[in-house]
Amino acid sequence: MMNEEKLLTVARYFEGDMEFQEKSAFEALLQTDSELQQLLAEYKNVHQTLKMKIAPSEADQQVASTLSLLNQEYFKGMAENKATAKVVSFKPYLKWISIAAVLLIGLLVWAPWSASLYEKYSISREMSVAERGDGAGDGLQKASALYNAGNFSAANKILEKAYAAAPEDAMLAYYYGLTLMETGKATTARTVLGKLYAGESVFKYDAAYGIALSYVKEKDHPKALEWLEKIPEASTNYGKARELIQQLQ
Repeated sequence: MMNEEKLLTVARYFEGDMEFQEKSAFEALLQTDSELQQLLAEYKNVHQTLKMKIAPSEADQQVASTLSLLNQEYFKGMAENKATAKVVSFKPYLKWISIAAVLLIGLLVWAPWSASLYEKYSISREMSVAERGDGAGDGLQKASALYNAGNFSAANKILEKAYAAAPEDAMLAYYYGLTLMETGKATTARTVLGKLYAGESVFKYDAAYGIALSYVKEKDHPKALEWLEKIPEASTNYGKARELIQQLQ
């Protein structure tokens, strides 16, 4: 993979624009690719400094001003004399401005500020159903395909029947709750997910995160924060929960 391609891939990964399988493959590659690790670290640093805001801070404006000044000096030096010291002294900045440019493109393409917090911190749109021998497998496989395609309404109809027949099934309850949330039935979704949180299944804290997101969607920040605080460090969604807490406070 060329360096530019890697940088764009890093941008997509950092901005959360990868599906589960692509993200897993990227993270596996990241373990052994030192260049990829460096690019990710650099992207994080530049992203932190040049983060795009509707109302940029004084520090952000200073960085933008500095880059603008460097840009002017560079092209002025090129016009006067291609071999001047200004051109040479500018070289250390080229890599960073290149990264900043890719960052800007990434922000314009994925526009994280234009998406709602609900979308930005949403649960992965990936439903995986293990093979079953209870006769319900075909229906769940269909529900899974619909869910993964974003057809939550159709998936909800199948999962509703399955959940009614087996409300003790934690996996069914979890995805049924998510489809309820995605189809505007937040109150019912919280009832289903709340029962999961009250239990001890592997979906306990995923359910808590789902409930928090349902309140984020309704812009009920106090309730969202209340549920986000229930998510422990060992939970899969802990990192996203802590970021979301900072966004809501």
